[in-house]
Amino acid sequence: MKYTWLVEKYLEGELSGEALHKFELEILRTPEVAEEVERVRSMNHFMQEQHQKLKDSIGLIEDYEDSENVIDEEVIRQDLESLKVRKISAKQKDVIDIRAKLTESRISHALTNQQSNKVLVRKVSVWLAAASVAILLATASLLLIGKKGPVDYMAVYKQYYSAPLADISERSSTLGPNSTYAMALREYNQASYEIAYQLFDDIPEASVHNNYYFLYKGITAMELGDFQAAIELFDHLMTDPVRKHKAMWYAGLSYLGLEDARTARSVFKDIVKTDGHFKKQARMLLRSI
Repeated sequence: MKYTWLVEKYLEGELSGEALHKFELEILRTPEVAEEVERVRSMNHFMQEQHQKLKDSIGLIEDYEDSENVIDEEVIRQDLESLKVRKISAKQKDVIDIRAKLTESRISHALTNQQSNKVLVRKVSVWLAAASVAILLATASLLLIGKKGPVDYMAVYKQYYSAPLADISERSSTLGPNSTYAMALREYNQASYEIAYQLFDDIPEASVHNNYYFLYKGITAMELGDFQAAIELFDHLMTDPVRKHKAMWYAGLSYLGLEDARTARSVFKDIVKTDGHFKKQARMLLRSI
């Protein structure tokens, strides 16, 4: 299921802020997501429960080869001597059976005297059991992770993307409240993206003195699905120390919209190396792609 990777991160407490809020809303309104959360939670609980049972049982196990009560070959030989079994070859099946019975009897007698509650097994058996549980855990994890199949880049995009409101005061002092730029920002804030984009287009780039123009026009292009145009607009901000970090974030999301995962990873890795606002979100997003 495409939500499995998000469910894992949700249950591990790795989602936070807006991403956590959005996913919890998705759980409430999408039954299949709620079912996936319960399925993964139940699977994790089962594996943890089995692992704990194995750990708890270790103290009840003792390797009979380490026990002081296990008799050696010399003791068995003396027992055979005492029974005067002299005409039986040591290679015959009956002798092997007698040895086994004597060993079993001696161990049982010793355990009865000590009132031990431990189970005598070979340690290698314990190790094999532990390895089996480890393989089960690893396999279950791979099944959970592997079920998601190819990454749904648009799903990741929608999970992390949100259009910020524009501060109308973010305009050049030479532009008044009735300027085309101010009107474009108002339409943008009202989610009238087609009108906003047309207004932005009516402003010649040569006359732009406020770099927020490129940011908000780029995000408007993202809303309209024109990710390539958005990337080209964000490129204008890569030398702007104030707006560069935000432009990188939305450019990375635009590459996801184009399903160019390789370039998107590169952009998000560069964001992680910074101390900007989107550093933590970029690190979380990288785990998804």
